[in-house]
Amino acid sequence: MSAETSEPTGKFELDKIAENCSALAERPPKTFWEAVQAIWFLFVVLQMESNASSFSPGRMDEFLIDFYRRDIENKTLTQETALEILECLWLKFNQIVYMRNRNSAKFFAGFPIGFNIAIGGQDSEGNDYANEISFLCLKAQEHLLLPQPNLSVRLHEKTGDKLLKEAIKVVAKGSGMPQFFNDKAIIPALEELGIETHDAHDYAIVGCVELTTQGNNLGWSDAAMFNLNKALELALNGGKCLLTGKQLAPNYGDLTTYEKYSDLEKVLRRYIDEFMDKMIRACEEVEKAHIDLLPTPFLSAVIDNCMENGIDVTTGGAKYNLSGVQMIQVANLADSLAAIRQMVYDEKIVSRAELLDALRKNFEGYEILRARLLNKVPKYGNDVEWVDAIGVKWARYFCERIGTYTNYRGGRYHTGMYTVSAHVPMGENVGASPDGRLAGQPLADGGMSPVYGRDVTGPTAVLKSVSKLDKELTTNGGLLNMKFLPEFFKTETGIDKFARFLRTFVDLEIPHIQFNVVRKENLLAAKVHPEEYRSLTVRVAGYTAYFTELAEELQDEIIARTAYDDI
Repeated sequence: MSAETSEPTGKFELDKIAENCSALAERPPKTFWEAVQAIWFLFVVLQMESNASSFSPGRMDEFLIDFYRRDIENKTLTQETALEILECLWLKFNQIVYMRNRNSAKFFAGFPIGFNIAIGGQDSEGNDYANEISFLCLKAQEHLLLPQPNLSVRLHEKTGDKLLKEAIKVVAKGSGMPQFFNDKAIIPALEELGIETHDAHDYAIVGCVELTTQGNNLGWSDAAMFNLNKALELALNGGKCLLTGKQLAPNYGDLTTYEKYSDLEKVLRRYIDEFMDKMIRACEEVEKAHIDLLPTPFLSAVIDNCMENGIDVTTGGAKYNLSGVQMIQVANLADSLAAIRQMVYDEKIVSRAELLDALRKNFEGYEILRARLLNKVPKYGNDVEWVDAIGVKWARYFCERIGTYTNYRGGRYHTGMYTVSAHVPMGENVGASPDGRLAGQPLADGGMSPVYGRDVTGPTAVLKSVSKLDKELTTNGGLLNMKFLPEFFKTETGIDKFARFLRTFVDLEIPHIQFNVVRKENLLAAKVHPEEYRSLTVRVAGYTAYFTELAEELQDEIIARTAYDDI
């Protein structure tokens, strides 16, 4: 290409690319430009081998900073050129589209690839690690506003105001990035899981929000998603599906037979146990299939311990061999159980038979009852202690029980609370629920988030509710989605308030938070005139996607999320 180019700058760049590629065929990178080129080669080869999503660069500001500083000191690189090189990498990350079948695309809408880059955080001594590369990554996202890579900022008590406010200004641009992770919550939770202290301090993020150690882990973070609300539906309806009438599980009774609220809880627990056992058996078969049919020698070559032990990463060669299962969705479960407990057992406003009939009829003829369930019972996300405690109780039960299993590679199962976009199709498979939700409607959008529109007492109340979920419940990753209006970020006062909000997020030891900054009017207009909004990006779950490429059901759910104009 260089031989066919006469323009001097273009010719120089093509010659340099050729020189970099030739050098990397023989030796490790020596310059910043070579190091970035090496990153891209790594991910191209990984995609060729596995055709897989969510390979992630990790803490790029950690492993690029020495190359950058050396080149700057030698005057062979400028900050502007370094930024351009990073932005070229950003563009390359957007050239890979992971093909999915129709069913899979509903659970991973917008085709997220999950090239997650983490910046900031702390070093092994607890000192702030932000550096020049951290700010260049933020600037690249500010300039391009593309959905890949999935940019994440690690926060902690010593995070400087400069990094925090620069990150907030990028959030205000409306691309849904960066998202924020909390070292104060995550590091001790990973240590409790059995991760060594050094590795826990050096954690990064995979794909959407999944937590990982770097270069020594096969986390299998999307091992399964468990629909807690379907288990409740079966407990209420004698093991029968409300949508089809099919008997999906043994009949241990229905709502009319439970004399006490605790009787319902016993049956719910029994269904969770039985379906968890089935899920684990399915996970084992998937792992066996990967060992037999899809070994990954190149991936194994870049994961610690595999080469030393002569064991492929799919067979358990990594230092850490985890399997992550998502609990779907605790917010809906808490709201439904709160409604049953208050309306049926405590206040006896509605009989057990009447509520079950209303659920079977999708609230047809029971519109007044549905309105009372929606509006007269407090909901998760509003800092109501007894309602939040219901969600904590069942999340803790699920986490503790799944922790008793060992996966096929000899590692631990642990839990996460995120959905990608699965809250929409999983909601389609759940009948009417006692919280007033109609059959087929989406579940809550983020694993830790309230049901959209039910967080009516403000964003700080949401933080308080979410903070009650033990950080050990989300060692596979937790997701809190929030939406703010663009006007909030127009002044320095707004930026300062948002910075204090994020400092509170750290203090409350919530593992994750992310933001959509968009007006409802723009989203509605994009549905009507998609050709005029092709570049509009939104935060779906733990990732950003083009709004006009999403299915209508998911678009409507994003529009319905609560939007805040103040804190």
